[in-house]
Amino acid sequence: MNTTKFSPGILLIFFLLPLVSIGQNQLPQKKITVVGKADMELTPDEIFLSLSLKEYLDGKRTVTIDKLESTLVKASKKAEIYEKNLTVENIHWYNWNWKKRRSEEFLATKSFKLKLSDLKKVDQLLATLDERGINQVNISHYTHSKLEQYQKELKLLALQNAKEQANFLLKGIGEELGPVLEIQEIMKGRSQPVLYRAEMMQAADAAYQSDVEFKTIKIQSEIEAVFKIQ
Repeated sequence: MNTTKFSPGILLIFFLLPLVSIGQNQLPQKKITVVGKADMELTPDEIFLSLSLKEYLDGKRTVTIDKLESTLVKASKKAEIYEKNLTVENIHWYNWNWKKRRSEEFLATKSFKLKLSDLKKVDQLLATLDERGINQVNISHYTHSKLEQYQKELKLLALQNAKEQANFLLKGIGEELGPVLEIQEIMKGRSQPVLYRAEMMQAADAAYQSDVEFKTIKIQSEIEAVFKIQ
């Protein structure tokens, strides 16, 4: 009597063949990929002003940095700038008489940073200061206090825009939009707006108030989304 035996390798082939056959009959999943966009412009409400004061000679009398700083503090309060928003950045001394290689008397300069909510307060501030004691004034940078919050909201708007685009395109060809399969944020370096710089010495005229609007901050978001086609 003959008995036929199957090796384990042959049995394995028998079990795998039906699985391979089923896999080959599957159709690829239909999907659509779109990029949603959203942007927003914000008016800065945090403006950082860099202001440098310098001692100077008024005849034989030196107008000290302490007196100039005291005037700045009073002017800041008058312009409704909180004391915590006025900080010292740096202080140094210089030889006021450049013709002499050595001078026994050095004059001081002191730089400050002021945080403002409104650029128009600069005119009011400079109108109170001693014009001869101002060395330099410029805006170092500016931002918005709720910038991070608005950036998050913008991402949701960009995703909603992607879904609207996908739905619009599929309706045009008689297809139905399915659930989202993938979401990916397209990272782009947010370009820093060009800093506003101006010779503000002339703004010390109290009769002048600028009505020119400050440069806005433009933020944007792009989201790539993949949706299933039903």
